[in-house]
Amino acid sequence: MSNRPRKRISQSAIAKEAGCSQSLVSMVLNGRTQGISEETYRRIREIALKNGYSLPGMKADANGTSDGIKSVGYILRSPLKLANKSNFFSHVHQGLHETLVSERIKTVYLGSEDDLASNPEELASLVSDNIKAIAIMGEVAPHFLDELKALKRQLIYISARAPGTCHSILSNEGDSAQLLVDRLYELGHRNFAWIGGNYPSSVHDDRLAAFEKALDTHSLKLDPKFLIHTKRADRNEGYDAAHKICQSVASKDELPTAWLSLNALMARGAINYLFQSGYKVPSDVSIAAYDMTRVCEEERPGITSAGADPEAMGAEAARIILQFCERGNIPLMDLTLQSAIVERETTGPARTPAEAGA
Repeated sequence: MSNRPRKRISQSAIAKEAGCSQSLVSMVLNGRTQGISEETYRRIREIALKNGYSLPGMKADANGTSDGIKSVGYILRSPLKLANKSNFFSHVHQGLHETLVSERIKTVYLGSEDDLASNPEELASLVSDNIKAIAIMGEVAPHFLDELKALKRQLIYISARAPGTCHSILSNEGDSAQLLVDRLYELGHRNFAWIGGNYPSSVHDDRLAAFEKALDTHSLKLDPKFLIHTKRADRNEGYDAAHKICQSVASKDELPTAWLSLNALMARGAINYLFQSGYKVPSDVSIAAYDMTRVCEEERPGITSAGADPEAMGAEAARIILQFCERGNIPLMDLTLQSAIVERETTGPARTPAEAGA
């Protein structure tokens, strides 16, 4: 059998097979898209690749197919960047990538909201024709969401929602809060504190509202002095929030016995403060978090947490994209994933007044 490479067909032959002019074929093969219908553009490129052409932005394999026909871009909300990528969105990206790569679709980092929101022209230049969808990781400013919508790509909003604008993938915050509060109540806790970050944002507001609603099912309310908001949601903010809570009471006996945190990173920071200040977790304070990432279990003590699996959220975003690739335009979807609770070492029975005074 001969191993000689097959001879490429002429542009006129491609034009004949595609049912268009040779000049149109020439424009497509040179990377031009303006004024060419998407269907014609796709048909010409597929025929060219099948017959051995190497096209701009695409790499043909031995079978004449392309591993670059489709890509999915992703954008990180402010203030995240690759260097300080959210622990949560690392898991989301993993689920997104694993599901798409099985269908030979790549994920491409387009940038951070901070970098792109002030430069719509740069944003448009980054979104090439082979990027069929954009995953938005976290809540972005409304004007930036409008700029993304103007790109006319499928938008999948992860851990945020904009009804009527794009698809969304959410964790069931109500179920997460109820699971955690119910378990803490069973352990004897009646006094609670909130460690909230990323304020203001819909994620913060939704999680706090779900927490307060879950408390209300047990006829409990948050004392305003134990309701802490911080702008960001990392370990340092959790540490500072714990300091504020402890400084607001005259004695350990007045300290809430159960604290719920926006995420596990803030919970880690709060635990660090409590340990450094001589408190015991969970003997003095039980701490739980809205979270299902590796932060909950990669250090001791493990953090009791509830939420949807973030990798499953990424996988669901990928499935929406695959449906679009298969069917074309699809109805907007708002998906809320089921929550689960994992009990670890940071929660235990509520301390008694006698124990607090010991």
